[in-house]
Amino acid sequence: MAYMTASDLTKMMMDYLKERGNDVWRNNNLAVKGRSFIGRKGVPDIIGYGKKYGQFIGCEVKAIGDRVSPEQMSFLINLAMAGGIAMICQQFRDESIIVKIFDKDGESKDYEFQQGELRQKA
Repeated sequence: MAYMTASDLTKMMMDYLKERGNDVWRNNNLAVKGRSFIGRKGVPDIIGYGKKYGQFIGCEVKAIGDRVSPEQMSFLINLAMAGGIAMICQQFRDESIIVKIFDKDGESKDYEFQQGELRQKA
């Protein structure tokens, strides 16, 4: 797999989530020059809901070298603990793409994204 931009990773995860019956969209949460920031810090790049049960979904996307902020991590852990689906999709220098999925205890498990599927890492 080749290096991907944050936009490419976002599209890949949105497609993956939509194919599994979720309604998701890109959340643009950027400050605008000349205006004060009025959004909520830490809201993930992709948000939406599961069509079957209505669970809130949040997925933070990180390209190579990007880091999750404390506000982003806090949002995702709190989302998972409240019963939502919370994840981080990140590509690493070895070109692997890891999706970290949080459980209701705020703990996470790593899955590798391969050929359009998530496979739990050993």
